[in-house]
Amino acid sequence: MASTSAHQAVRRPELRPLRSPLPSPQPTCSRVRRERPCRQGRSPQGPCRQRPEPDQELLSFNVRLAKNRQALLDAQRIERKAFREHARIENAAAAYARELAALLDERGFTQELLLSDPPSGAEAVLIVQLSDLHFNERVELPSNRYDFSVAAARLAKLAGRIKQLGRSYGASKVVVACLGDFLNSDRRLDELLSNATNRSKATLLAVDILRAFLLDLRSEFELEIYGITGNESRVKPELGWSDELATDSYDLMIYANLKRGFAGVDGISFCGFQANELLFEVMGRTFLCLHGHQVGANVQKSVQEITGKYAARGITVDYTLFGHLHATAIGDYHARNASLVGSNAYSEAGLNFCSKAAQNLHIVTSGAIDGLKVDLQDTAGIEPYPFCSQWEAYAPKSETKLHEGAVVYQVIV
Repeated sequence: MASTSAHQAVRRPELRPLRSPLPSPQPTCSRVRRERPCRQGRSPQGPCRQRPEPDQELLSFNVRLAKNRQALLDAQRIERKAFREHARIENAAAAYARELAALLDERGFTQELLLSDPPSGAEAVLIVQLSDLHFNERVELPSNRYDFSVAAARLAKLAGRIKQLGRSYGASKVVVACLGDFLNSDRRLDELLSNATNRSKATLLAVDILRAFLLDLRSEFELEIYGITGNESRVKPELGWSDELATDSYDLMIYANLKRGFAGVDGISFCGFQANELLFEVMGRTFLCLHGHQVGANVQKSVQEITGKYAARGITVDYTLFGHLHATAIGDYHARNASLVGSNAYSEAGLNFCSKAAQNLHIVTSGAIDGLKVDLQDTAGIEPYPFCSQWEAYAPKSETKLHEGAVVYQVIV
C-alpha cells in the first residue's frame, strides 16, 4: 500500500510545445500601392495606416497652376493701380478746371471795357521779358517782402517804365515774352486733389493781375504775347521735355485763361505757346525764348550750342531770352532775366545768394537791339493793380525747411 501511494505522489512534468526562435511576421497595411511593412504600434482608432506617396506629376501641375494664377492676380493688381492713378489725375484736373472756370466767369474779364484804337507806324518795338513771377510765393525777410500785392505793385512799376521808354523811342508795339515759372506748384497728387480750390484761386489771381498789366500797356501800344513753360510751374514731379508732359503746367493754364478772356479784343494778340522753346520775329530779327533750365554754367557757350541746332535747320537766331536763375545778365547775344520776387529764404539762407526784383526790357530798332534791366525792388509810391483780394492763397517756402534739428545737450539716465 505504501509503495502504491508513493508512486502516485510522483508527478510527471507536463509536455509543452517549444517556442519558435523566429518572430512572427508583422501585419501589413491594406490599401497601399506598394507592400511595405507597417510601423510598429497602434493608433488610438486602430492599426496605423501608411500614407500614400504623392503623385509628382500631379504636384507639378498644381504648382504651375498656382503660379499662373498668381501672375494673373499681379497683372490685374497693376492694371487696377494704373487705372486708379489715371482716374485720380483726371478727377483732379476736372475739379481744377471747374473751379477755375466758375471763378473766371464770376470775376468777368472785358465787361464794360473801352479801348482806343492801337497806334500804327512804329519806329521801334519793345520786348518785355516776363519770367519767374512766382505769384503764389510769400517772402517775409528784412531785405525783401513779396506777396500778391507787392507783385501787383512791381508790375505796375514795370508798365510805367515801358510806357516811358516807348514814348521816347516812338514805339507802337510791345511784345510780351512769357518765359515761365509764373506760379509755384504743388507737385504731389494728394495735395493737388485736396487743394483744387486754392490752386484755382492762385491761378486766377495771377490772371487777374496780369490782365490789369496788359490793359495798362494796351492803353498806349499794340500787344503781342508769346509764352513757354518753366520748370517750377509744372504739375507733375517729373521734369519733362516732350510737349505732352512739359505743357502739363500752370504757365499754360495762365496763358490760356488770358487768351480766353481777351478773345476778340482789338490790339491784343496771343500769338503762340509752346513747351520749352519758341521762336518769334520782330523787325526782321529772330528771337529765341527759353526758360533757362537747359542753359549750362558756361552761359555763352551753352546758348551758342542751343542756337546751333537752329542754324542746322537754316534758322539764324539773333537773340536769346531766358530766365530761371533770378539774376540779371545781359550780353551781346542773350539776356537772362531776374525774378519778380527777389531774394527769398532759400536763396539767402540755403544758397548764400542775394538778388533784386527786376525784369528786362529790349528796344528793337532797324539797326540795334538795346537791352536794359528795369529795377523793381522798391515800389514806394507805386499804386498796385487792383485784384480780388479774397482769392489770396499762399504757398510759402518756409525758412524752417532749410534747418535740421539737432540735439545740443542730452542727458541719459
